[in-house]
Amino acid sequence: HPLSALGAMAGYDPEREPAQLLQGIKPSDQATWFSGGTAHILPAERAQASFDVEKMITCVDGGKKNTMKRRFIVDSTEDFTGPVVDARKYDLDRDGMEGSIAEALDHFIKIHRPHVERGYVPEEHEMLFMNLGGMMGGYPGYGLFCSTLLGQCDPEQIMWWLPKAIMCQITGCYAQTELGHGSNVRGLETTATYDKETQTFILETPTLTSMKYWPSSMVSATHAVVYAQLIIEGKEYGVHVFMVQLRDEAFRPMPGVEVGDLGSKVGEQCIDIGYLRMKQVRVPRNCMLAKRQRVSKDGKYKKLNEGAKEGGDKMAYLTMMGARVTLMGSAASCLAKASTVAVRYAAVRKQGFKDTTPGISHRSEEFSILDYKMTQYRLLKQLSFAFASRFTYNWLTERMNALKGGLGGTELLGDASDLPEMHASSAGLKGLCCERASLGIEDCRKACGGAGYLLTSGVAALEADFKWRATAEGDTVVMLLQTARYLIKSAAAARKGEELSGLTSCLAPLKDPNFNAFATKPATPASVEGWWDLEYLLKLLEFRTIVSVAQADKALAKQLAAGQSFDQAWQDLTLTNRKLGECHVIYFMMNKFKAMVDDVQDAACKAALQKVAALFALSEIEDGSQWVGLLTFEEMEAASAATSSLCGALRPDAVALVDSWDIPDRVLNSTIGRYDGNVYEAQYSASVHSPLNKKTIPVWLERIKHFLDLDFLAQRNGEDGAANWVAPAGAKL
Repeated sequence: HPLSALGAMAGYDPEREPAQLLQGIKPSDQATWFSGGTAHILPAERAQASFDVEKMITCVDGGKKNTMKRRFIVDSTEDFTGPVVDARKYDLDRDGMEGSIAEALDHFIKIHRPHVERGYVPEEHEMLFMNLGGMMGGYPGYGLFCSTLLGQCDPEQIMWWLPKAIMCQITGCYAQTELGHGSNVRGLETTATYDKETQTFILETPTLTSMKYWPSSMVSATHAVVYAQLIIEGKEYGVHVFMVQLRDEAFRPMPGVEVGDLGSKVGEQCIDIGYLRMKQVRVPRNCMLAKRQRVSKDGKYKKLNEGAKEGGDKMAYLTMMGARVTLMGSAASCLAKASTVAVRYAAVRKQGFKDTTPGISHRSEEFSILDYKMTQYRLLKQLSFAFASRFTYNWLTERMNALKGGLGGTELLGDASDLPEMHASSAGLKGLCCERASLGIEDCRKACGGAGYLLTSGVAALEADFKWRATAEGDTVVMLLQTARYLIKSAAAARKGEELSGLTSCLAPLKDPNFNAFATKPATPASVEGWWDLEYLLKLLEFRTIVSVAQADKALAKQLAAGQSFDQAWQDLTLTNRKLGECHVIYFMMNKFKAMVDDVQDAACKAALQKVAALFALSEIEDGSQWVGLLTFEEMEAASAATSSLCGALRPDAVALVDSWDIPDRVLNSTIGRYDGNVYEAQYSASVHSPLNKKTIPVWLERIKHFLDLDFLAQRNGEDGAANWVAPAGAKL
């Protein structure tokens, strides 16, 4: 084990020295004192796969070229050593030169800087590859900081700051959210007041609630892109972005700057998340990011390229979509990591005799827990959602790159008629995918039983580390309601006979005042296998969306007719409108998943992916909402039977499907999700190396020593010892 040589130098007592305890431990096919006996299990699982894993990997990546790029990125950590690559990561303190924050930043810069020095600049979809290869939280401020500079600076400002930011010669953070304001950006309280005399902006956080709160990488940042209300001669011009230096060459905070860490979080302790207070902080006039507006020396405010507003708005759509789609991609990759750990462990772990005849030997053959139908459904459902998220992500990044002509594109190319619907859907996609991934990772952890409770399982730490994404850039409910609001707007446009964007074209029949949404229900399949048909399942999800929109539109019209304002009516209907947004998002995902699967050339891979896509849709029928009145009791029963049958059909491919994400062991950092399946040797090794096991006699036992009966303990287990102890006369048992 890579940790074995570290025992003595880490201060272990001789009898607790890990190398001594692990001597002789060796994986094999038979359970012995030295082996868990599981070495043969995962190779046997892989042998029954219906497809070639390497071909499936290219399907998941979106082509051989992307697979080569991803492996190039992920393999950059192949030779890394230290606590980041093994179980020691889970015992690191946050602070100090050897702490988790220092390790994460050092790890990130060592990976990225050599590539940047060679002129490599990652494209948007390659950020997902970095997520798939990341072994610590790293430096999350990097992406938002650099992308803001690229998207908001004029060419001269880009040359001042962006090369240094990309090279990590300066570090940065994205300072938008405040203690008292999050998603309501227009309500931000931080101010930037222009002073004509000195040609500077004076930045202040005038109230307690106006302090910047929650920015990632803030404590380690030398600079921040700060969102503040621009004020010139008492007039407000709205929120603008300013480049503000936070620390000097000695890393001391700049005058007027108070910056600090928020404290320990639920997860990702290796990331510093901070607060920022500013009092009379002055920055030069040229520190207002000036791609779209400028302030002259004498305080005149001017918008640039006002004639290109429509195109600029659409490019802004793409910029916002980029952040949402990136979070959606991270949801796919993190859920895939959890599914990989859980599926492999479920294949290896045995539980329950195959022969339950009374009196059989305890050595009798047992079931793999992956053989149980409920376990299959729990884990394969999560895996199918990861696949659906990833394939939707692939479609969206391809479409976005096509619209803006690749990396760095600043003008829309081609037909962008579907952009409004994509933008609205991306809100719900971010919200739903991050929420489902958060819940799904936790269910994968629980499916691993007690082993999943240990941080060394990998999945427990992953569950805690991922949580923040469910609320970052907008809570799930807020995001789904944004999607729902667009759908209601589309319904109004449909009634007027206006052209509709993207998948909302399914609402076009609403133009007819006599249209019956329930009449769009597809014919019910005649067999169990008919429920696996992707075309039918897509039509069914479309039917649910049409009915949900039509019903929500009628409910809103009723509220408005009763004299309510739109905002009042909308608030009253948010409970159902949240579900409306969810219905459309699932329909959107199924549409893109099916489209991508239809393009797969390899027949075996396509057949397996069709089953995965079918399970994604069927699990939505099994566990989703808004089906009341749409499907009969008999149809729901048939869908459940089809789901159970489909889980059985996917069972032989389960391990191969998680292998298709091509996630290295060093990234999973899991004792129970190892590629080789030797989970018991790994669990024992990680336990032996626990810091609490350095001493034969734990020092903290001294705290309770005075409570214990040492004379009783001195009798030990000998013939006349504790095993034959007789209670003193008068003792009450």
